[in-house]
Amino acid sequence: MKRVFTMPGDTQPVLTTERLTLRAFRLEDADTVSQLAGEWDVAHMMAPVPYPYPLSAAKDWIRSHRQCAIEGTDLTFAIWQGDTLIGSINIENRGDDTAGIGYWVGKEYWNKGYGSEAVTETLSYAFGELGINLLLTDLFADNLASARVLEKAGFAFACEKSGWSEARQETCPKREYRLTQARWQAQKGLL
Repeated sequence: MKRVFTMPGDTQPVLTTERLTLRAFRLEDADTVSQLAGEWDVAHMMAPVPYPYPLSAAKDWIRSHRQCAIEGTDLTFAIWQGDTLIGSINIENRGDDTAGIGYWVGKEYWNKGYGSEAVTETLSYAFGELGINLLLTDLFADNLASARVLEKAGFAFACEKSGWSEARQETCPKREYRLTQARWQAQKGLL
């Protein structure tokens, strides 16, 4: 698989918005990750997350981030609102000049625009700094809130599919969305 990105230098970049800071996770974040991502309403919307989400799994997940970034397979950011960890967003290498994007926000932080804000900043980084040409994402068909976040960011529905949910322990309907760099640039008035 062609490397879409590499971690710039020895450290992961820190992205900032008006209200959020997106930075690398630290091992001490694991307890909060386990609690936020382990809540049923969050966990069952993410394919790989078991329910309940044990602290050991959160620690293993965080430990994997640095090597994934160095290898160019995945770049994961913790989403911070002030001094509070509220979620995660990542860019995943899918080969050539294509990447995936995924995110989650803890339930108590829903309906505050944090997901949209983090997605918007991550798109700017992916298309601007990393030069990615196509971003894909898929979500469970019943995740209507995330579908709205993606559509607001410019993603277009591409196809129906299905995928395994570890939390639900079943195969569920999914929807794939796509956003090209050209479409993103046109929306931003950059073309």
